[in-house]
Amino acid sequence: MTPSRPDEGVLAAEPLDADDDRALSLLRTHWTLADPVPTDLAERVKFAMTVASLEAEVAHLMSNSAEVGAMRTTEYDRATTVTFESEGMSIMVTLEESDRGLMLLRGWVTATGAEVELRERSRSRTTTADDDGRFVFEGVERGTVHLVIRDHDEPGSRPVITPGIEI
Repeated sequence: MTPSRPDEGVLAAEPLDADDDRALSLLRTHWTLADPVPTDLAERVKFAMTVASLEAEVAHLMSNSAEVGAMRTTEYDRATTVTFESEGMSIMVTLEESDRGLMLLRGWVTATGAEVELRERSRSRTTTADDDGRFVFEGVERGTVHLVIRDHDEPGSRPVITPGIEI
């Protein structure tokens, strides 16, 4: 005679035991190897929450298709110039290596006099674009950064936020 299996409802009501811990540990190990959590997930979630809280317009990354290679390769070059565009604004950013592994971020925005905020991992800094739309941030840490641009000359305009730039 084979022993009867306990009802699933009865098992579900029981506290977790060592067998459950082992099974859950095996599942965690399997899924960590098979489908690891993306390393930038927390940054992307924070970005999405920031966009929602700002009710901001998201600038889209622009690229020149002639510059984008159609061939797969294991080597890559870091982009030093990135351009974003939104409905009413364009933003161009150039990146340069500076002292002690920090970066120099130079930018240009079509909204002259706009407030430009740089959001890094551990801090946020703000500057104002000059009459030609230029702005600069020195000593930028490597990692994911976002720019938030507020055009105070346009009443009722929403801020524009760029997707993350990995530097």
